[in-house]
Amino acid sequence: MTVRERDRIESGWQRMTVSLAIVTGVALVAGGCSPTDERSAMPELSLTEAKTETQELEMRIVDAFPQGVVASADQRQEGVLLACGDDQYQWTGGIDLTLTAAMTNEDVAATVVSAFEGIEGFSSMVEDLQSGGATAVVSGPEGLSFVGGVDPDSLVSIVSASRCFPLSGDESPFGRY
Repeated sequence: MTVRERDRIESGWQRMTVSLAIVTGVALVAGGCSPTDERSAMPELSLTEAKTETQELEMRIVDAFPQGVVASADQRQEGVLLACGDDQYQWTGGIDLTLTAAMTNEDVAATVVSAFEGIEGFSSMVEDLQSGGATAVVSGPEGLSFVGGVDPDSLVSIVSASRCFPLSGDESPFGRY
């Protein structure tokens, strides 16, 4: 691994940590899972179903970009759990897109937002979150959230959080899934 590749990975993890904090805040502010609203968790939703649903929506974002603009999509196969209330959790993951052409932060954020147009239960906006300019912020039902932006190397990072769900007896809130 080259120094540049290592630095890019470390930078990605730092962005992911900051973005996870933003996603969590967005989910809570948008009326997602909260400790005082036990109805927010979907008792019929499993961790596997929550992860699958979230990753399918990440791919919807990829499909929103014009054909030929996305050179590669690196979807995280593992994520961690965040608490979103008493005995309720969200699977968090993400996807990184390498673009073939430079796009402005505003254009990337608008494209991410456009992936959710017309889907019931979702609200999305472009905000300046002091992370380098325009950032897409998407909130969905039961805490489902996406935050995305672009870095100077034309790497689009999308961080996601699933709907809230209870864990089964063999799942740990400290595991990677």
